[in-house]
Amino acid sequence: MGLMKKFALLTTAGLLLSLQVGMAEAASIKAAQRAFDAKDYAAALTELTPLAKEGDPAALNLLGQMYENGWGVDADVEMAQRYYERGARQGHLDSVNSLRALKNKAYKAEFDKIKPAADAGDADAQNRIGEMYEFGQGVKRDIDQAFSWYQKAADQGNVTAWHNLGRCYNFGTGVEQNYATAEEWYRKAAAQGHQEAMFFLGTLYATDHGGDTSADSDVIAYAWMHNAAAMGNPTAQAIEVRLKMKLDEEQQGEADALAEEYKARFVTPFSN
Repeated sequence: MGLMKKFALLTTAGLLLSLQVGMAEAASIKAAQRAFDAKDYAAALTELTPLAKEGDPAALNLLGQMYENGWGVDADVEMAQRYYERGARQGHLDSVNSLRALKNKAYKAEFDKIKPAADAGDADAQNRIGEMYEFGQGVKRDIDQAFSWYQKAADQGNVTAWHNLGRCYNFGTGVEQNYATAEEWYRKAAAQGHQEAMFFLGTLYATDHGGDTSADSDVIAYAWMHNAAAMGNPTAQAIEVRLKMKLDEEQQGEADALAEEYKARFVTPFSN
C-alpha cells in the first residue's frame, strides 16, 4: 500500500473516531439534560460528572444549578459559582447568565442588609449603595440615585465617595460631565492615599483632560500612573509602560522626579 494511501486511511480513521467521540458526548449531555429535566438528579449527576471533568460547558452549567439549589447534592453556592465560572470562561451563554443571576442574589441580600444603615446616615453604607445603583448590583441601575448616594457619603468625608464623585463627573454619570470638577474630587481622594483616584488622575492626563499645565500632560500622567502601579494596580502598570515609550529622555527625568514628589505627598504618609 502506498504511503499516501496509508496516510489517507489514517486520516479518515481519525476523523471517524473524532465524530464518534463527539456523538457520544452529545448523546451523554442529552441524557444528562433529560435526567435533569425529569428531576432524576442521581442519574444527571452520573452523566454530568465526567463531562464536567472534560470541561463541557453545558455540563458545568447544569452541575452549577444542582449545587446552587441543592438538587441531588448538598447545596454549595461557592461550588456552584466555580462551575458557572468555568463555563462562562468558555463563552457559554447559559453559564454567563447563571453566574450573573447567582451574583445578583448575593448583591440583593447585601443591598437589603445595608440599606437601613445608609438611610440612617452611615457614610460607608451610603457609598456602597451608590455603587450598587451605579452598577445595577442587586437593584435596577439608576445613575441619578448613584450620584445622590455618593454625594451624601462625600458630604460626610468618605474618601471612596470622593473618588466615586470624581468618576461621575469624569464620565457624566448622573451629572453633567465636567473634567475640572472630576479632577478636584480625584485630587481630594488622592491626597488621602486613594490608589484608584491616582489611577484615574493618570487617565485624565493621559487623555489630555487634566487642568495642570505646569508640565507636559504625559509627564503628569506618568507620575500618577507610576504611583498607582507601585501600589499594585495592574492596569496602571500596563499604561505606565506605554506612557514611558512616549517620553523622551528629558521628559522621563522630569516624570521620575514628579513621581517621587507625588509618592512623598500622596503615598508615603499612608503606608503601613
